[in-house]
Amino acid sequence: MDPNEILAIVKSGVTVSELSGNLAESFHQAAVSQLYAWWRSNRLIVERSWGGILDPPEMIIYSNSECLLPDDRIHLKEQVSAETLKIATWNVNSIRIRLPLILSWLTEQQPDIVCLQETKVEDHQFPEQEIRETGYSAVFSGQKSYNGVALLSKLPIAEIQHGFKDGYDAENKRLMSARIAGINIVNVYVPQGQAEESPKFQYKLEFLAKLLSELCDRFTSADPVMVLGDINVAPDERDVVSAERMKNRVSFHPKEHLFIEQLKQWGLHDIYRKFHQGGGLFSWWDFRTRGFEKNEGMRIDQIWMTAGLSKLCQSCEIDIDNRSQPKPSDHAPVICVVKNLALYPTQGNKISVQ
Repeated sequence: MDPNEILAIVKSGVTVSELSGNLAESFHQAAVSQLYAWWRSNRLIVERSWGGILDPPEMIIYSNSECLLPDDRIHLKEQVSAETLKIATWNVNSIRIRLPLILSWLTEQQPDIVCLQETKVEDHQFPEQEIRETGYSAVFSGQKSYNGVALLSKLPIAEIQHGFKDGYDAENKRLMSARIAGINIVNVYVPQGQAEESPKFQYKLEFLAKLLSELCDRFTSADPVMVLGDINVAPDERDVVSAERMKNRVSFHPKEHLFIEQLKQWGLHDIYRKFHQGGGLFSWWDFRTRGFEKNEGMRIDQIWMTAGLSKLCQSCEIDIDNRSQPKPSDHAPVICVVKNLALYPTQGNKISVQ
């Protein structure tokens, strides 16, 4: 069944049993799937009165343990195309430890899309219910104690892909992509690499090469593509405390900088540098050396955009205030504001920007 047909019935409000009565039997499964998709993405409002016992009825937030009941009254939120979208990336360094701070930040900042890294939690322990209660749907891919990526969105999430298309490094949950509001979102947590002589550094270089291949295979530089996350590479000397001290060290190594140049050559732009040219502006500070208090850190959390999308970006900031909160991550969120693609004509997937 066409979602628009279901939408026409549900838009003004209807009980689940009334909806069933309006549908041919062959359409029931398609309708149920569509309703649950809307419910998961926080677009479907579900009011439960338990047959009229509760007045006013209670609002039911989607969870894996909930299901629609015949007497539930359902209707869709009105979709309004905002002029701009707020999009953020944040390495949270354990979503369970950081959950109160994350929920408070979501409520305060109200981003439309958030990419999280280093969630450090298996999928069955991801705090999906708490996230949904703040108004976000979530997709996630995690593992115990290490890695883990997640996408939170107020908008429908489509074309979800976990990991690399060819299955590379499937055991490490470091990559997730999706299409949201017309933008191809690539959320990545690049390996740190440890030291130049370590096998972990070779793994990092291989990962970066695979990431570049993934972008080239799936997209073109004319597509609206955003690569964001913990890149674990400081792009240039402005992004470290001392380029001399960092010379040939991991996260500031010439072989990593070659990857950064290849990203640029492919067509991506480090969007933070569109708005900030100075040095000493960091997104990560080492807890062990009290780096935040000394402002000794690195800018390794980044947002990269293709040219057409870059032209629509209005701002990009590092949320340093968040890093000063109690029990923070060692990373600060990076937040950008982009004009909504819905306001611009497209040719296929290409943005038409004057």
